[in-house]
Amino acid sequence: MNNTSMLKRDTLSSNYSGRDRYDLIVIGAGLSGLASGLMWMKNTSGMKTLIIEKNSYPGGYSTAYEKGGYVFETTQLFPDIVDILDYLGIDLPLKRYEKNFMRRLVVDGDHVDEYKIPAGAENYTRYLTDTFPSDADKIRALMDYSVDLFKQVRKLKANATLKDTLATIFKAPKVIANLNRTYSQLLDKFGITGGRLREVMETFTSFSGVPSDRASAILATGAMLSSMTRCFRPLGFFDEYPAKLAEKFQSLGGEILFSKEVEKIEVRDGKVSGVRINGESAVIRADKVITTVDPMLAMRQLVGDENLPPEYVTKLDNTIMSPSSVNVALGLDDNIDMTKLDLDYPYNVVSTGLGTAEKLFNAFLEGNHGFTKDCFHVAVICPSLTTGAKNTITIRSTPWALDGWKDLRENDYEKYIAEKEKWADFLIDIAEKYFIPDLKKHIVVRDISTPATYARYSGSPTGSIYDIASLVTQFGPKRIPMKTPIKELYQPKFAHGLYGTMMGAVQVVDLILERKFNKGNSLFIPPKKV
Repeated sequence: MNNTSMLKRDTLSSNYSGRDRYDLIVIGAGLSGLASGLMWMKNTSGMKTLIIEKNSYPGGYSTAYEKGGYVFETTQLFPDIVDILDYLGIDLPLKRYEKNFMRRLVVDGDHVDEYKIPAGAENYTRYLTDTFPSDADKIRALMDYSVDLFKQVRKLKANATLKDTLATIFKAPKVIANLNRTYSQLLDKFGITGGRLREVMETFTSFSGVPSDRASAILATGAMLSSMTRCFRPLGFFDEYPAKLAEKFQSLGGEILFSKEVEKIEVRDGKVSGVRINGESAVIRADKVITTVDPMLAMRQLVGDENLPPEYVTKLDNTIMSPSSVNVALGLDDNIDMTKLDLDYPYNVVSTGLGTAEKLFNAFLEGNHGFTKDCFHVAVICPSLTTGAKNTITIRSTPWALDGWKDLRENDYEKYIAEKEKWADFLIDIAEKYFIPDLKKHIVVRDISTPATYARYSGSPTGSIYDIASLVTQFGPKRIPMKTPIKELYQPKFAHGLYGTMMGAVQVVDLILERKFNKGNSLFIPPKKV
């Protein structure tokens, strides 16, 4: 059984040598930064590489922490990136969800529909056709198309040349057809119009707080298939994964500097020249820099608009970052048997019916939120069912905007705390009503995170938790490119979530190494074993 003394994140320390020049500096020791640094080290020889992290531990948003004798986690799902683990030499014990991927409840007044979405595309198709027999032919056609679309995504080249773009027309025609298509429009294409069926199908766009009528059809399809085809979670706490990445990186000669924040990305004659640490005058020089932090922080503040072309500043101005979240982590007593509550899924999700995602997202865009007792989207996750640690659950809700939270935290802290507690009670009531009877009687510890928490933790100016919002209007070629206007400054922004984060790392290293690592492929292709 795990205990709090086994947190891996706290066993790592800086190994910064103090040199004043590096071949590559990576800003941020989240999964993107760690994977980028490690892939770079595996494909270069003798390169001096430094990762700078403002926290005292690696992982970014993917970690675990202790409070009141309980260990809480910030990540829920480990998608199918086993090939990357093998390539990087990371031995991470994983629990595979063989049967069900999600328990999904849809609330309409006092009526509740329950769905148990199985793992695997074939199982999911069979489940949907059994549940909605009158739409069986439409469902099969949609799922066959979705699987083929995802296969064609694998044929794409990242950071495409003109030749690549022309070849895509023939290699991936479904990708071309869907570049400007929302997921809602994809469902329309196959005649998926029934309300209950659409509620289930649109589950996969709601993960990032984006409604289906604005979400990219390609990204939604990829998120669905990459997460449910083979889905896992670590058998231990989630901080073990970034810790192992960091350990491997350091073992190959890479350096990590913890508890130091980058204040400035230095630019000279249009080319990156290094970084300056907060409170220090000396510049740590670098031939190349990868930034994995929020692009609004990296480009607008660390680089500065004065170093950027006006058209790039305009693109940043028009980019919508993903929503933020309100999370409630609960430590429960031993008088509740979590194994009897049917909660052992990567996600237990409850929401109100069709239109909920649109209402919540529109409120977010207005700098507000749309959560009421008649309009909500909430996930409940129970990691202790896998880790064997003391009973914990996480209640997760999105989308929320930063605006009001930031003002309260800075100007009326007492009211901020009261607002936190109010919405924690709101979310706990939902979890108690639909998943865990008498939940409130068993709470020992509660820890509440708001958009202001995430903004302070990550430095994101908006409190974004999923990076760039997965809107069709800023997906693929329309997304902020990895190669920035500053020479030798890169930012791996492929897609949100652990799968997208790792693929972004693959792409950026392959870009820097002129396709000598992954042959320009958009997704990771494991090298053939000799």
